[in-house]
Amino acid sequence: MISPPRFLRRSLAIVVALAMIPALSGCFANPIEGLVEQATGGQIDLGGTEIPEDFPTEVPLVSGDVQFAIAVGDTQNRGYNVTILAGAESPLEGIETELAEAGFDIQLQGSGAGGEGTVIFTSAEWAGGVIVANTADGYTANYTVAPAAN
Repeated sequence: MISPPRFLRRSLAIVVALAMIPALSGCFANPIEGLVEQATGGQIDLGGTEIPEDFPTEVPLVSGDVQFAIAVGDTQNRGYNVTILAGAESPLEGIETELAEAGFDIQLQGSGAGGEGTVIFTSAEWAGGVIVANTADGYTANYTVAPAAN
């Protein structure tokens, strides 16, 4: 397996770390946002419950309610993390199908019990992963998307 370039690893690490912000945002929203903006040089969009405006349209998203969305980085190295509450039925199989139909290569698809699992996908432009989990509110799909290595 080819190791991704350092900027991609760093961008993905920041995006994944920032995905934990919702758990802390109830008590610490302002300090955390300030720290994140300092760490990223202000190149962050805490979209809240809106898909970032520049999210790549070629990456299909499951239907549902956006629970959390962020974008990190500059224009050429921008990464995204979006969590969508998809409903009572697992969207895993449909997500994999939609990504393949959109022209993405599925690098890995792992299914667990009860419709949970992971899909890792790539194209010439984008690389990412989707984690589907069954929560008390229904199934969530968490997308992490970053520019593919050139």
